Parts: sequence; C-alpha cells; structure tokens
Amino acid sequence: MGKRKDTTGKVAPKAQKSMTIWEDLYTDLTPAVAEALRNARVKPEQLVNMTDGDITALEGIFENGLEEIRAKYSPNLSLPTDLSSETEVKTETAMPAEAEVGPRPANKRHDFKNGKAIRAAKSQVDRTKLYPVQEAVVLVKKTNITQFVGTLTLHLNLVGKEAPTRVELTFPHMAGEAKRVAIVSDELLKDIEAGKLEFDILVTHPSFMPKLAKFAKVLGPKGLMPSPKAGTVTGDPEKKAQEFAKGKTIVKAEPKFPIMHITVGKINQAEGELVANIQALLSAVKPKNIGKAVLASTMSPGIKLQLN
Repeated sequence: MGKRKDTTGKVAPKAQKSMTIWEDLYTDLTPAVAEALRNARVKPEQLVNMTDGDITALEGIFENGLEEIRAKYSPNLSLPTDLSSETEVKTETAMPAEAEVGPRPANKRHDFKNGKAIRAAKSQVDRTKLYPVQEAVVLVKKTNITQFVGTLTLHLNLVGKEAPTRVELTFPHMAGEAKRVAIVSDELLKDIEAGKLEFDILVTHPSFMPKLAKFAKVLGPKGLMPSPKAGTVTGDPEKKAQEFAKGKTIVKAEPKFPIMHITVGKINQAEGELVANIQALLSAVKPKNIGKAVLASTMSPGIKLQLN
C-alpha cells in the first residue's frame, strides 16, 4: 500500500468579504454632506449612476451639497476627480518617451458637471423655490435634455412615525409602460416550467399556491411570485387582474430608509395626465408624511415640489 499523502497545513483559508467602513468614506467632503451620504448608505461608485434628482432626493442634500459632490465625484468617473488625475499622470509617466499621446477620446456618457445642455437646464431651475405641481411639470418638460423618451420619477423623503412603507393606489393615467397581467392556470404553469415568463404581474387563486411553490426560486428573484401582502393572491383573481391592468400599483419605500422613488409617467405625456398622476400619488402617501418631494426626468435637474 502506498503512503497516504499528508495535506496537513496546506488548506487555503477562505477569503473573507471586505466590509465597508462608512466612517472612512467621503472624508474629502464637508461633515454635513458626508454624513448624509453615509446615512443613505450610498457608496462612491454608486454616485456615478445617480442623476441630480436622485442625489437631491437624499435627506440632508441640498443645492450646495450637490455642487460639492459633483465637484469631487464626477458622473463620468468611478473615483474622485483628484484621484483620477493622479492616475492619469502616472500613466503618462510610464509611457515611452518616443510614443505620441493621441487626442483623448470623447466620453460617450453625458458630462453632468460641465455639459452645456445640463448647465442650461440647471440655470432654469431655482433650487431655493418650491414649485406647484402644475408649474413643476411644465418646467421638467422644458428642461428635458434627452433625445429619447425619458421617465418621470417622483422622489419622496418620508417623515414621521405614521409614514407608510407601502401604499396601494391606481394612477388615473398610464405611469410608464403598460404592465402585462396574467392569471395562474394549469396552462400557465406549463409555460413557467418551460421558462416562458411573459407577464409582469402574476395573480392567483389560493388553491394554486401549492402548485406554484416549486417555482418560487424562479419567480421570487424576479419579483413575480404572488403573495397575499401584495394583493396578488385573492379569491377573485379576474377582478384583481383587471385592477392591475387599469393602472393599480403598489408603491414601496426602500427596505432600510424612508425614501420612495416612483415612476409617474413619461416625458412625452400630456401635462394634465402627469399632474393628475402626481397629485394622486401625493394624496395616497399624504403630504403630512412627506418631508421633501423632488420631481425629475431622466438626466434632468431635480425640481422641488410645493406640498401645501
């Protein structure tokens, strides 16, 4: 018999996940702005994908704070501007002396900080003013800078102990793209088993829940698994499906923070429809539970709403 191979001491230790030390982040910003970003649990790399409206919707971030953030954390970079410049200098130094440095390629992403279009749009918005809903809708259309059909989002900062974490309402007009609603049946279960998920909302009778259980790992991560809390498990699924098809939706706050980001329509919708959708949402959440409301379209500056 051969000797048994000794593997003692040769097992590599498991790599541990690095933890985010929030106190070490944003030390280059003023304490108030840094604390607001830490409390919102926003990492520096996430700032590059956030619009001005997303940032100003955070509790404690105002116009001066936005300018300070954009000065240090450009939307086009994943690192602060001063760190990226150091990296660029090091790269140039490492290049051979005879190699020519060509022109810097144009960045395909929009330059939020110095772009002509965004600066022109910002100049039309008074950051210290609270705009009535009708006036805000007119202004957000006027300051739109995208060539595609942008999405209109309302950002709400909730306050008070009675602030809701979940609100069910029906928008009077279409808010975003139409939702595909399906009712669970034996035929639909076969489609799900075959990988065909041609629906956005799934409604079912309680009797089908045992059959749906084996598809929980498929439907759950996509947010399609019916549940009584979401109102998608009901004794009258046909009636509930009609309600969802007519625009009924469930608005939820973020799991750990009292913030809501709700799509209220598209930038090409009529002003009257957008105003009606916004007012319906504010009424459902109730103005007394809202500390700040900011309306913004895709890549456009945020516009603060007057709640009274």
